[in-house]
Amino acid sequence: MEQRTVLVVDDDQGLRDLIRINLEHDGYAVIQAANGVQCVETVRDQRPDIVILDVMMPEMDGLEACRHVREFSQVPILMLTAKVQHEDVITGLDRGADDYLTKPFNMEELSARIRALLRRVPPANRPLSAGDGQVLIDQQKREVLVRDTNVDLTPTEYDLLLKLTENAGKVVEHETLLRSVWGQEYTKDNDYLKVYIWHLRRKIEEDPRNPRLLLTEWGVGYRLVP
Repeated sequence: MEQRTVLVVDDDQGLRDLIRINLEHDGYAVIQAANGVQCVETVRDQRPDIVILDVMMPEMDGLEACRHVREFSQVPILMLTAKVQHEDVITGLDRGADDYLTKPFNMEELSARIRALLRRVPPANRPLSAGDGQVLIDQQKREVLVRDTNVDLTPTEYDLLLKLTENAGKVVEHETLLRSVWGQEYTKDNDYLKVYIWHLRRKIEEDPRNPRLLLTEWGVGYRLVP
C-alpha cells in the first residue's frame, strides 16, 4: 500500500512531535508546519494527503489557513481546537474543514479520524493519465510522458498540466487555474494564462494550432480530454 503523507500544523513543537511519533508508528510519512502561513506554502509545494490543522496559531490562525488552502486544494483537513463552542466548529466547517477534534484528544481517535478521511480520497501522488492515455504524469518523480516520450516542462507548466489532469474531462475555469498555479493575486490575468496554455500545447499536442487534447472552452476556461 502506498505511504500516505500527513501535514501536522501546530505552534506547539511538543504536540507536533507527539503526533509525528504516533503517526510514523502507524506507517504514515509526516511533515510539519508551525503556523498558518507555513501550512499554506507546504500544501502548495508538497501536496500532502491530509492536513491536521490547529486553530489557534500566530501569524495566521488555522481558520484563515484553511480558507486559503481551499482556494487551490481539496486536501482533507482535520481541525484541532481547544474551543468547543458550536459557532467555532461551524466557522471551521464553513471555511472548508472536513472534520474537527477538540483538545485534549486521544491518539487512537485521531488515527481513526485520519483513516476515515483518507478512505474518501486517492493518494495525492498517485500516477495520473489523460488525453486517451497519451499524457501520463508520475507525481513521485514529477515526470511527464506524452505518447511514451519524456517531456521537459517548467515547474509552472507542470503545475498547470497537473491541475488540468486532476480534473480531466471537466472544464477548469480561468480563475481556478490562475489561483491554483500562481496565487490569488493573479486571478484576473487571463492573458497570462493564455501564454502558458500555448507553451503547454506546444509540448503535448501533435499540432498546437489544432489542439485535440487541451481544449478551450471560450469565455470559461480549459478542458483536458480524459
